Amino acid sequence: MANSLQVSRFYTTADGGSAFDEVAIPIEQESVDGWGNLMRFSSMFNSQDVRIFEAPPHAFQDWHNAPRRQLCVMLAGVWEVGTTDGETRRWGPGEAFLPDDVIGKGHTSRVIEGPVRMFFIPLGKVAFLD
Repeated sequence: MANSLQVSRFYTTADGGSAFDEVAIPIEQESVDGWGNLMRFSSMFNSQDVRIFEAPPHAFQDWHNAPRRQLCVMLAGVWEVGTTDGETRRWGPGEAFLPDDVIGKGHTSRVIEGPVRMFFIPLGKVAFLD
């Protein structure tokens, strides 16, 4: 079993563009539950203003920034993001990604299969990113 959750992140590059990388959310804490199962957890992090987002089929958003650093967890549909270096990535139900390009040119977004629904989980200062 993995000791971290790998999440795609898109961020602002030094020239004001955007690109993808991967971040690892450590899953280091362990406890045994009442049935003898070894359970693993990440460290806790606070989040306020969690929302559910929905986009209609075929929606497209031209270049824009993430409103804040946030963890997005896909619930339904397929979502695609493009960065200024020409790369695109897609996520479906159960997958997570981290928009972190709050300045610069930003990224494009579009619904591949919709509607799309996802949780927006705003992140403040968290150890696995800072």
